[in-house]
Amino acid sequence: VAPPPRTMGPTFSFTLDNAHLAKLARTPVSVHKILVVMLVPRSQDDWLRASHDRLDLRHCCYWINLAGHPITGRRRTTVRIPTSRIFDDRALCEIMTRAGTGGRP
Repeated sequence: VAPPPRTMGPTFSFTLDNAHLAKLARTPVSVHKILVVMLVPRSQDDWLRASHDRLDLRHCCYWINLAGHPITGRRRTTVRIPTSRIFDDRALCEIMTRAGTGGRP
């Protein structure tokens, strides 16, 4: 697992409309939901690099389960996304395994 970019700490802020957060934060749930946030370079030219032997997508996706998260803003709420929760193939398999056995993502 690669470390987060040097400019990032253990979390970063992401702001959601309260209506969206309400859908993600509902409890109890029968179908678990997660929020996946992708951070990309400012320039679109740097988002994707393709060559004959590889396809690089920059930078990274992070995920969080917001079940039970409070709405604190008037119209929008800022949540903290842990940079330790990289959304990749391994994370997806682990999330699906936990959810498949009745646990939380």
